[in-house]
Amino acid sequence: MKDFCSFIMVIIAFLCFSCHNEPKVPAQDKTIGTSTNIEGDSTLYGLACDGCTDSVLVFLPGKGGDPITYDIIDATMHRKIIGKPKVGDWVAVILNGQDPEKADMVINLDELKGTWVEQKMPVERHRMVQSAVTPEEKMIQDSIIKSLMKPIEIGFSLKRHYTAQPYGMRRRSANADKNSPVIFPSPKFYTEWHVFNGKLVLTIGDPRSLGKSDTSKQNVLGHDTIDFVLMTKDSLRLKHKDGERGYYRKK
Repeated sequence: MKDFCSFIMVIIAFLCFSCHNEPKVPAQDKTIGTSTNIEGDSTLYGLACDGCTDSVLVFLPGKGGDPITYDIIDATMHRKIIGKPKVGDWVAVILNGQDPEKADMVINLDELKGTWVEQKMPVERHRMVQSAVTPEEKMIQDSIIKSLMKPIEIGFSLKRHYTAQPYGMRRRSANADKNSPVIFPSPKFYTEWHVFNGKLVLTIGDPRSLGKSDTSKQNVLGHDTIDFVLMTKDSLRLKHKDGERGYYRKK
């Protein structure tokens, strides 16, 4: 274990030296020296180095080697720079199929990590037959519904080691939800995240497996493949199958 730790420290020191600057986040928060490619993914992973501008990306491959400078002028013009690469940030790069010195897309994975939420309104549940309701009961019912009809935050958290969690799940009993006069929106139960050829892929898990320490036993119900539209420090816009949606960073 001691030799392994020493080896990791040497790798980290080498990467920091090659970029001519120290990463902005602790080295242990990086996936330095590893590739997160899955079968069919052509994405390159590595660190953004000193010298990055709106026209070039200075990129240190995660698998090792010398820094490489990629032309990103077209990617910048076509808004394919998702997040602003900063020195020491872990980034994903999609190369141009015709020119290996050009990048068609750059995604700042460190900036992507965090909790992203949107506001959703509850939906009023079908009311009981009005003839069976007295004026007093209707007034009480209207008051309760009005107090509950407020936007709530739901979304997802993208964490280290490509794990994900839903944000905004309501921990209520089945009977309480059934008797509620409104239906509250619920976030999808995301458990993992990856970048696949420039798209965000979120793994949908089974909420019934919540709390299991062994993630290998969690059922996978499917995947959402989502297009990036833009990302700033505190906002993220994604194109889902049902249209574009905007999120803001929950601090």
